[in-house]
Amino acid sequence: MACFRIYTEELYTSGMVTKTEIIWRHLLAGTAEGLRRYTSATALARELGIPVSTTHQALERPVEIGAVTIDAAAGLRVLDPVRLLTLYCAHRHFERDVVARVKVDVQVDEAERLVSKEPGVILGGFAALVAHTTGVNRIADYSTVLVYADAAVATSLPVDLDGSVEVIIARPDPWLESYGVLTLAAQAYADIFNLPGWQAARFIHETNPIDVVGTA
Repeated sequence: MACFRIYTEELYTSGMVTKTEIIWRHLLAGTAEGLRRYTSATALARELGIPVSTTHQALERPVEIGAVTIDAAAGLRVLDPVRLLTLYCAHRHFERDVVARVKVDVQVDEAERLVSKEPGVILGGFAALVAHTTGVNRIADYSTVLVYADAAVATSLPVDLDGSVEVIIARPDPWLESYGVLTLAAQAYADIFNLPGWQAARFIHETNPIDVVGTA
C-alpha cells in the first residue's frame, strides 16, 4: 500500500475540471431534460455561481460554431447540443482529475457495487453512460470502473496488482454532486472519449450522441 499512497499523493496535485467544462456540462444537462433556453448568459452564470465574465468567455467558442446563440431578446439558446457535446469531448482533459488507479480481483459489476456503497461516491464512465442511455450494455465488455470520489475510497476495495479490473478514481468538482449519484450522460460520454483502449472507442462509435444529449 505504500506505493499506492505515494502514487495517489502525486496525482492529487493535478488540476481540476475547468469552469468552461462546468458551463458546457450544465447546458448539456439542461438539453437532456428538455431545457434549451435561458433568459440570458447572466442568468446562467448566477445559476452556477460563476462570474458573468467567465461564463461569456466560455460561451464564445460554442457561439462561434453555432451550437449556442445569445440574443438580447431571445436569451441564450442551445441550438445544436450534439456539436456542443463534441466540443466538450475535445476540450475535456479527464486525466488531470484522476487521483488514484487501482487493480481489483473482482468482476466489473462487483467492483461497481462495492465502490458505489461508499459515501459520496459518484459512479461515472461506462456504467453511467449505459444507465442513462440503453439501460443494458449491448456494446462491449469493459474492464474499467470510473468513479468520482476521494482517493481514500480505494482502501475499501480488494486491491490486487494482478487484477483484471481497474478502478479509476477522479476528484469531483463542487457542482458534480448536484446531478445525483451518476455522472451526467454527457460527462460519462466525454470521460470515455478521453480514455484509451478499444472498449472506449467502441462505446464512442456505437453510442448515438442524440441519446446522450436527450434531444435531436
